[in-house]
Amino acid sequence: MTDRFLAYLCVLIGVTVMIGPKAGGNDSQNSESPKSHDRISLNHTAIVTDLNEPSYVQYGAQDLASYLKEITGQEIPLTTSLDSAAPSLIVIGKFAEQVTSGTLAEMDLGEQGFIIKSAMLNGRRRLIVAGANPQGTNFGIAALMRMIRAEGKSAYVEGPLDIRSKPSFAVRGIHLNGWAFNYPYAYRPWKEEDWKRFIDILWSQGGNLLYMLPMMEIMPVPLSAEDEAYLQEVRRIIDYAHKQRGVKVWLMTSANRVAVSDCGERNPKRRPFWVNQCQVDMNPADPQQFGKIMKSREVLYRSVNNADGFGMIDSDPGGWPQSPLRDQVKIFKGARTLLDKYNLKGTQAELIDWMWVGWGRHKFADSSNTVVAQYDWTGSNPDASDVAFMQETIRAFRKDLPEPWGLIAGFSAYLRSAQEEQALGKTVFLPYGAIEFEPSFPLTNLGLESVRNNLDVLSKYPQTGGLMGNNMTALLQFPRTYFFLSTAWDYDYRKRNQREVLLELSGHLYPEHAELIAECFEALEESDPRKIIAVLEPLEKLVDQGQLGRPGVIGRNLFPDRAQVARDLVFQLKVRAARQRLLQALFSKTDRSECEKLVEAYLDALLAWDKQTGWERLINIGIWRFPIYASDKRFEEALSILKRVLGGGSPVTNYAAVSSFFEPISKRLLQKYGEDAVMIGCIEPLKLAVVQAP
Repeated sequence: MTDRFLAYLCVLIGVTVMIGPKAGGNDSQNSESPKSHDRISLNHTAIVTDLNEPSYVQYGAQDLASYLKEITGQEIPLTTSLDSAAPSLIVIGKFAEQVTSGTLAEMDLGEQGFIIKSAMLNGRRRLIVAGANPQGTNFGIAALMRMIRAEGKSAYVEGPLDIRSKPSFAVRGIHLNGWAFNYPYAYRPWKEEDWKRFIDILWSQGGNLLYMLPMMEIMPVPLSAEDEAYLQEVRRIIDYAHKQRGVKVWLMTSANRVAVSDCGERNPKRRPFWVNQCQVDMNPADPQQFGKIMKSREVLYRSVNNADGFGMIDSDPGGWPQSPLRDQVKIFKGARTLLDKYNLKGTQAELIDWMWVGWGRHKFADSSNTVVAQYDWTGSNPDASDVAFMQETIRAFRKDLPEPWGLIAGFSAYLRSAQEEQALGKTVFLPYGAIEFEPSFPLTNLGLESVRNNLDVLSKYPQTGGLMGNNMTALLQFPRTYFFLSTAWDYDYRKRNQREVLLELSGHLYPEHAELIAECFEALEESDPRKIIAVLEPLEKLVDQGQLGRPGVIGRNLFPDRAQVARDLVFQLKVRAARQRLLQALFSKTDRSECEKLVEAYLDALLAWDKQTGWERLINIGIWRFPIYASDKRFEEALSILKRVLGGGSPVTNYAAVSSFFEPISKRLLQKYGEDAVMIGCIEPLKLAVVQAP
């Protein structure tokens, strides 16, 4: 092989590079001098692709041209000829070997790896983006788009470039799940175009799998016209993922939960879920109930016949108390028969077991065999018996279920189960909650260390087939999601510090204000209210005046518009600033009147965010509590100070004093917000916390 791979580590935002060794020789026509870095202009360029490339490579090239036009204001022509008169060319895919010596097959790129290389040929610049096969080329285009920088209307990348990169994990995915927040926070109310934009965002970060939850379990059969229309929408979304982005789609279902009514709501996007008597778990050992399970799955597989795989979780939702593993395998075998009949991939459509609590590990509540979701363990810390149970599950699948089938390890302990059974290669690790707990209050999560801790475990299981994160409020969770997906491509990325990650991400959201956006993300954890205000005010001004500037490679695909992340940061920073002002005042000299103003300001900011996201509709769900002070020790100490300011005294007099303090606050807030949100979500729990403060 005569092609040179220069020993330069290019530190490029959002791109993982694996630089090959420098080879001997010096061909001045095909290689650029490595002596210094320079800007490779992308203004007066044309993009060359072969018409025989798959549709997703063609679409990626078109998207690259569109992105460059957004920066430069110039049309970027797409051509199928290397003889283009353009001063420079971006050569994508199959044409690469005509521009550079050597063959892509020699470069150990694997199925999804790529090269990005700059070269001079006959005095003209060539930028080569190619993989050994189309999937590699596909993710090479995404990587190049993350590398593009702008200065005014000039688009460029830093060069010279000689990059080889391939993913650490073959499968890199996101699973969407969660509760009924307002649009666009929860995924269920998303429009078809929103789903397409989310797939674009996933692709731009190197992701190649979307794990959707269409909620077949809430759609009784025969399907209503509304339910059928919804499943056809899911089918079109999958088509887009395949044809435009080269992204696979799995659909999640419960193994045995079936809808028996529509709960009085014809729109499946608004229909309640996990409601007794609307959705029921069926016993696969009972022929009639097993038939209902299969009928529900048949409708799904026939209506959405283009999905790449179907994952069935073993419990939560679903499962059957004390049911043997052969009944779980029975469900999977029935599904296999249906997929072979209906799915476009036929016998190549994959079935996936999401190993969670474990099939049949429920208990009966009493001697009447009443079915309840009561497990033998909480799932928070699987032990040796749980590992052994999942090994037994894997053996049952291997013995009786035809290929192809795969596994999702819901806990890291199950990686050991897969390893012991030589099944790591077909296992995707999904550390549920690493990015975002579900259910939880809708807030942007920082603290990358907790994500890193979840990912570090894979150093013991390098043969793991894939890595998947979960989102409940996807548009709020970019910091952790970006970190997660970047690590899925390059496992060493997990060593990056939070500041680096936030700067990279912010450059992909709002590149003209990347520093400010990164500081705003960081301010969500800031304790000094002055520092919060110092970044909040300029961001709010940019949002109000529509001056966020040209969006980056992620920001251009935000929905419902490109300002979404910035607006949400403004809301959350107002909450944080009001909170910290209250704490600052309480830890200095303050009086009752000032405390009243600051408490009201804090609760007002919280309630505004609560209304924006739709949390107010979920306040009265018994297991959830508004996180107004949570486990923050400093806030707890502040409540003790507030208790003293209000008079302290005996429990009876103290409760009267506290109630008197909160009464005018609640009256004013009730004029703006709903009673449950104000009283159940804020006033009553905070009042109780003050009374009980030490």
